[in-house]
Amino acid sequence: MTGEALSPEPAIGIVLVNWNGWQDTVECLESLLRCRYDRWFVVCVDNGSADGSIEKIQAYCAGVLEVASPFFTNEPTTKPVRFERIFAAEAMERAQIGPRLPDRSVVVIENSENLGFAKANNQGTRFAIEARRPEYCLFLNNDTVVDPHLFEAFVEAADRHPRGGFFGPKTFYYDHQGRRDVINFAGGRLDMVHGQTWHIGQNEVDEGQYDEEREVDWVEGSCLLARSTLLEEIGLLDPTYFAYFEENDLVLRGRQAGYGAVYVPKARLWHKVSASSKRSPAKLYYLTRNQLWFVRRYANRGEYARFLAWFFGFRLWFLLGMYLVRYMSRPSAGAVLRGVRDGMGRLPPQSVE
Repeated sequence: MTGEALSPEPAIGIVLVNWNGWQDTVECLESLLRCRYDRWFVVCVDNGSADGSIEKIQAYCAGVLEVASPFFTNEPTTKPVRFERIFAAEAMERAQIGPRLPDRSVVVIENSENLGFAKANNQGTRFAIEARRPEYCLFLNNDTVVDPHLFEAFVEAADRHPRGGFFGPKTFYYDHQGRRDVINFAGGRLDMVHGQTWHIGQNEVDEGQYDEEREVDWVEGSCLLARSTLLEEIGLLDPTYFAYFEENDLVLRGRQAGYGAVYVPKARLWHKVSASSKRSPAKLYYLTRNQLWFVRRYANRGEYARFLAWFFGFRLWFLLGMYLVRYMSRPSAGAVLRGVRDGMGRLPPQSVE
């Protein structure tokens, strides 16, 4: 804007997806407002919530709804927050004609139905980039609480790693049997021969063993900072996955374009992820199908041959035996088989919107 003082801080567009989870969303927003970094704004995409989420978020921004959190007490001085509610059909027109989104503001894009995680994130990201052209976009799960120094840590790391395209934090469990110092994610490893991704440090108590900033195979989608220019180059999340492997796919497309993923231990947050390993039939289906799609898309010839030998020579039979014999769950075994059928069927074209 003409006459506006230049700021050394790059702008960050934060994309949240809400679906019947306003309690989580307002707690996340409260943690963001406690950050010392100012040049950020939130685009919250509501996926057809039926619990009055948008009204609750608006009331929070107005300062008339208090936040309940074990991490902090309610801070009324951070409100009111600039709030805007936009119907999905009008969102891109609003982004194009302005006005520009101010710092520390919240925009809610209202969908009439649940578009799913990837499509909603893409919707919010396109709006954020069009409305303000931020240097970075941050995909952030609404069920997270961020450390007040999250943004500075990310931006400083991005300056140190000019060929880093994606940046991820040290993620802790929100509540791990009463503890908040148990790691859920300290960077990710990718094993293409087995088609598996690993959370480094998962379920370990943080004792500084993962305090080295380093490049990793991938960073998790619950909190993923991306350079906006890279997203414009390679596209956004692929919604054909529906669930699981979307962020892995995005990061590998970035690697193909010459940009790596960086784990930033000074950037910290807490995520309300369950420590349980229980898997529903639906989750088993998507994990199996998407694992096969992912390997078929990105493994080289040697890796793919070894993966097929391992998967059909061992892994599939192990899964079927576990769910049929140990758990006596025919629906789970059936979900695995359907995942194999669809995963080895026609590979859908990538949809990066």
